[in-house]
Amino acid sequence: MPLKHPAPRADYAEVEHTKAFDPSIMEQFAEQLLRKADSVRVGSAVVGGVLGVIFGAVPLTPLASVWPIPAVFGFATILLGLLAGVLVGYVVGEGRAFRLRVQAQTALFQVDIEKRLESALTVQARLIAAALTPVPAAAPAPVPVAPAPAPVAPPPLPPVAPDPTLRSVPALVPNAAPPAAVPEAPPVSAPIAPPATG
Repeated sequence: MPLKHPAPRADYAEVEHTKAFDPSIMEQFAEQLLRKADSVRVGSAVVGGVLGVIFGAVPLTPLASVWPIPAVFGFATILLGLLAGVLVGYVVGEGRAFRLRVQAQTALFQVDIEKRLESALTVQARLIAAALTPVPAAAPAPVPVAPAPAPVAPPPLPPVAPDPTLRSVPALVPNAAPPAAVPEAPPVSAPIAPPATG
């Protein structure tokens, strides 16, 4: 008899399939939060006004001995209590409504993130599928070959007259006659005389 039972397996063969994300539920939730924010602000102002009227009506009741305000000012205290209560209620309600609006915007932001992520993943899946599908190699279309143009011979050059100032070079032909002496070229400038000392 074993002292301990074997530990249950943590992983199961199959896990339940999670339901698909439905953005309309989050959008409805955000709309409810926005409506609740408006009603909280108005409701707080109403509750504040009622409490202000109750406190402002104290001089008209037998509790007038508690406040040293004469009953003649009873209507004025009711109006002041109403205004002060509405103002305090509105301020308190606005703070609570702001928190509800932030929650609504957070929910809408999460829906927007989910939509963008889903579209990005869809585009990425298409790109991967397009990259993995083999593209059949199409035979290249034959390119018509134009006949090569006939070569055009350059025009003949005019004959060049030999330069008389150049010395002739002996030919490297065996058994050739020795070259004739070539006259030296005249100097290009007159010789410069040394400066006179005197």
